[in-house]
Amino acid sequence: MDYSIQKQEEEKTITIVLKGSLDSLNAPEIEDEVLPQLEDSEFEAVFIECKELDYMASSGLRLFFNVLKCARGCGARVVLRDVNDFVRQILGATGLTPMFEFE
Repeated sequence: MDYSIQKQEEEKTITIVLKGSLDSLNAPEIEDEVLPQLEDSEFEAVFIECKELDYMASSGLRLFFNVLKCARGCGARVVLRDVNDFVRQILGATGLTPMFEFE
């Protein structure tokens, strides 16, 4: 399935825009691209834009959790933006909803 990722940095924040599908084929690739940028960073917030995220497998959940763990380790908060019903249901079913902030 198709996907794209964009990263936008502004002062003390980074926004990760995910589009398409987040599955076992691309989630590890995205993780390899994003996590090193977060490690030892001075970001105060990590925003994950989910508006155009059409599909998310368990590997996508792992990506979200690893971003959360890495960001919190550096003192940053993680905010999920424009989460659609599909992604919200997956987060709810797995009990991850309370771990994130939502906008």
